[in-house]
Amino acid sequence: MDDLKLLHPKVHIVHSDINNIIALYKPCDVLSMPNRNFQIDPKSLLHLPYNSKERCYIFPKNRKFFLLNRLDAPTSGLLIGCFDEKVAKIIRKCFFNQRVQKTYYALTAYRKISPNGAFCDCLVERRENTHLRVTRGLGKEAITKYFIEKELNIGGVPLLKLCLQPVTGRTHQLRVQCALRKLPIIGDKTYGDFALNKKLWSLLPQRRLCLQSHAIAFSYDFQNKKYFFSAKIACEF
Repeated sequence: MDDLKLLHPKVHIVHSDINNIIALYKPCDVLSMPNRNFQIDPKSLLHLPYNSKERCYIFPKNRKFFLLNRLDAPTSGLLIGCFDEKVAKIIRKCFFNQRVQKTYYALTAYRKISPNGAFCDCLVERRENTHLRVTRGLGKEAITKYFIEKELNIGGVPLLKLCLQPVTGRTHQLRVQCALRKLPIIGDKTYGDFALNKKLWSLLPQRRLCLQSHAIAFSYDFQNKKYFFSAKIACEF
C-alpha cells in the first residue's frame, strides 16, 4: 500500500485483494484522471503522470497502476484499479462484457414512477464548444435498472432517493437518463433543474451532485482460480 502514498489527500483505500485489485473512494470534484496525457494534476486521483493510451498512472521505475473504471468529476464513490497488467486486462473484459454489478445512489426531483423498472435509451455524444453533452439519439444503447429506495421531503421539497444499477457504461448515462424522465439529479449543473438546485442549496449540507457509486462487485478467473471482488461504502445523502 506504500505505492499509493501519492493519493489525493481526500482519497482513501476501501478494499484490496490478493491480486492487487484496489477499490478507492473518490470524493466529488476529484478527477479520476488528469485531463491531459502525462499531466500531473493536483485535482486528480493520484499525483502522478497518467498514460491515457494504457489507462494507467505511472509510478517511479515505470510501475503502473491501471484504472479500470472512471467517474465524472462531480460524482463521488468507488474507483477500481490494479497494479497487475494481466489482471487489469481480465477485469476490463468483465466491464466490457457487462459482468460487473454496479450500484449507485441518486437524489432526484420527485415524480410518481413505478417502484422499480429500467431506463432504456440510445444516447449520442456531441460537443458544444469545448463541453461534452449527451442526448437521446441514434447512438449506443444505455440500460439502467432502478429501484425507489425512499421518498424524502427536505424543507417542504419532495424528493426521491433512487438506487441505480447501470447495465451499460455510457458517458453521463445516469445523469442523462434521469433528466430525460423529469427526474433530474440534485446538484447536476449540466442536465439538472437549476431552480430546484438553487432552492435546495440552503437545505443540504453541501453543494454537490447527489450521485454516488455505492457498491461494485464482480467475479473473475486468474491462473486457473476463481475470485470474487466486492466493495461498498456508506451513502453520503
